[in-house]
Amino acid sequence: MLTSSLRIIKFAFQDFFRNFWLSFVTLTILVLALFSVNLLIIFNLVANSAVASVENKIDINLDFNNQIAEDEVINVQNYLKSLVEVKEVIYISPEQAIENFKERHKDEPKILASLEEIDENPLGPSLIIKAKSTDDYPIILENLADPQYDNIIVSKDFDDHRQVIDKITGITQKVNIGVIIVAIIFTLISILIVSNAIRMAIYTHREEIIAMKLVGATDWFVRAPFLFQGIIFAVLSVLIIILIIYPILGFIQPSLNLLLEGEFNIIDYFNQYFIIIFGLELIGAIIINFISSLWAVGKYLKV
Repeated sequence: MLTSSLRIIKFAFQDFFRNFWLSFVTLTILVLALFSVNLLIIFNLVANSAVASVENKIDINLDFNNQIAEDEVINVQNYLKSLVEVKEVIYISPEQAIENFKERHKDEPKILASLEEIDENPLGPSLIIKAKSTDDYPIILENLADPQYDNIIVSKDFDDHRQVIDKITGITQKVNIGVIIVAIIFTLISILIVSNAIRMAIYTHREEIIAMKLVGATDWFVRAPFLFQGIIFAVLSVLIIILIIYPILGFIQPSLNLLLEGEFNIIDYFNQYFIIIFGLELIGAIIINFISSLWAVGKYLKV
């Protein structure tokens, strides 16, 4: 049994190197198929992280009348905290509001100068509301539409990044569809190329195969080297894609740091899920190559 297994492995590697250029083309197609799959993973990760980053910045800013008593604002704050849709409510005092205003406009001397001409603080207190989900903001706004708040709330500044999220999601869906189509195309091409490589190997060894059959070799022993050759293609293609993907991740990470303010590290993600990502890709590549090899063997191995 061990001797037969070693012979099968030996024959598989011999065929791989004898038809080197055909093996090279086969590997290239498989690598391109896996590359498109990894691109899909990267696009999804970046898009989801971008959406999460934008969602974290969404809030409702309630500006109150500057004549309102602090107790009334605290009552509104407590009411909002009681809503199941609300994650957090931050109170901004008039003093803090004016300081924030000055900080935002520190490079605009005309605005600061006009502010100094006013004897009193024109800004009232405010509440910053963060919801548990972006879908909860309309519900919160509905609760604030009560007439009792009309005289005390000056404005409801809904810092709505929903349009940005929708655009990111729309672009992501289109890119994903495109990448999926490319992946399917390369997968189909891979099946054809692997099948052709196995067929060429069978044709090259047709006389040896006939001789093995005449001396009593089983169908499995004849077919096994060609099936194992498909596994060789799968393993090598995954190893190559790992060597390609990590430099790409290192190249795009600085841009992600700027875009997402360091909130997401794609290299750490791939390291954390290395076995899952590339393990599943290896299994998928082996299945594709095994099906291709089995099809080629069944169709062309007529001895």
